[in-house]
Amino acid sequence: MFKLLSERSFAHLRLLTRFSHNESTLAALKTATNSAALRTYPYFINRTRFQSLPVYVDVKNGRTRKLTIVRRIEGDINAFHREITNALDLETLAIKNASSQLVFKGDCAEEIRR
Repeated sequence: MFKLLSERSFAHLRLLTRFSHNESTLAALKTATNSAALRTYPYFINRTRFQSLPVYVDVKNGRTRKLTIVRRIEGDINAFHREITNALDLETLAIKNASSQLVFKGDCAEEIRR
């Protein structure tokens, strides 16, 4: 039997845990998740219905201009922007607060997904 850990609280773990129904295994799982130093983020990125990250490449101007769009950002979009630009050194074109999207210059979808 598979059980998905709480989507919101363990969003960065993204793992399925297989366990039996005996008490010792459940207790060990509970203490392992409680004792781990989990970092909380001020933002959350919802996955698509096929469980992939919502990072897309948009091609414009007759295939001469490529834009990378990150969608479905909940929470503090500016904190996510600061963290991703510091980690990857990307050039940002737009922060769309109304539609919860970030637009980056170039094709950097693979770097963002990692």
